[in-house]
Formats: sequence, C-alpha cells, structure tokens
Amino acid sequence: MFRHQLALGSNFGISMKILLLVILLFVGGGLVNSVCAESLEEIEKRLEEISLKRLAQVQADPNQKLAPFVTDGCSGGMSEGWQYVAVVFPSFDAKFGDRPPWERCCVEHDRIYWRGEVIDGYTKRKKADEMLKKCVRDGGKAMSEELSEELDASVEQIESAFAVAAELMYKAVRVGGKPCTIFSWRWGYGWSLCPVFGRLPDDVQTVE
Repeated sequence: MFRHQLALGSNFGISMKILLLVILLFVGGGLVNSVCAESLEEIEKRLEEISLKRLAQVQADPNQKLAPFVTDGCSGGMSEGWQYVAVVFPSFDAKFGDRPPWERCCVEHDRIYWRGEVIDGYTKRKKADEMLKKCVRDGGKAMSEELSEELDASVEQIESAFAVAAELMYKAVRVGGKPCTIFSWRWGYGWSLCPVFGRLPDDVQTVE
C-alpha cells in the first residue's frame, strides 16, 4: 500500500507540473510572445550595457588609472580549446607544451580586453571575440599540412579540431568575458573592479 501511495503521489506531482505548464502557456502567453519578439542578442546587449556603464564610471574616475598591460596567453576561459585539441591529438600537447600555436591570437584578444572600451563596448567586444575565433581557425588551416604529417592525422581532421577549439574559446569568452565580473579575463581587466552597488548616473555614455 505504501508503494501504491508513493506511485499516486508521484503521478499527482507530474500531473500538477503539467497543469502548471499549461496554465503558464495560456496565461503567460503574452509574456512569452514579448520575450520571443525581442531576440536573445538584444536582451544580452541591454544587460551588458548596464555593466558597461559601471565600467565607464571606473574609467571616468580621476583616481583610477589603466594598469600596465599583462597577458596570461590562452589560459582562463580560452584553455577549453587547448584541452580539446590535446585530448583529440595527445601528441599535440607533447609538441607544443603549455604554449598553444594560437597563443598570438589570445594575446591580441587580451590587449583589446585589457583596455575595455565602453563606447559601443558590446559591439567591440563581440568583434574581438569573432576575430579570436577566426584567428584560431585560420591558424589551423595554415598549419594543417605540417601538423597532418607530425600528428599522423588528415588535413581535414586537423582543421576540424582547430575549428571546434575556436568555437569553444569563442563561447567561453562570450560568457565569461563580460565587463564587471570578477574574472581576470573580463572586458576592461586593466581597470579596477566595478562598483557593485549604487545608482548609475544619467550622464554615463556607452554609445556614440
């Protein structure tokens, strides 16, 4: 009987969840349609603008200065791509050690992130991330024949691995590289951490 009660309780719980879902779909239909009408990228951009305004506050403070440029290469969120290729081709890690062949791409990307421009910051950050992805992919194409022989893999496999690594790195920096986080690879990491609380002044500009 106890098992029977458990089964009834479980079925009742499932039924309630389905009922709630149906209610939400009908009652909240207007909200769902409203969210769908606005693309996810537009929502992401609006949210990022708030962080950019807080970063603009830091940059406008006369007591704050941009720290000297430093880079950790392809560590942090961008190490995902390196780990992927090292798993696919174990000898790849032995050949390059802790300095992936696309490290130049990461350093160039870091230099843009370090400064963290706030005017049209969302667009500039996305462009920097897309340049990073393209740089890694192009590097794979340029090295594919050489690496094909050394790693005993086809040119297509090399280029495919670099493409996946580039996509992993892109997704990592899009999520983890937003301004005003605590991460060392955040947009504007050359500046002090953003203020967490306090009202944003109306005169802070992040759009030309």
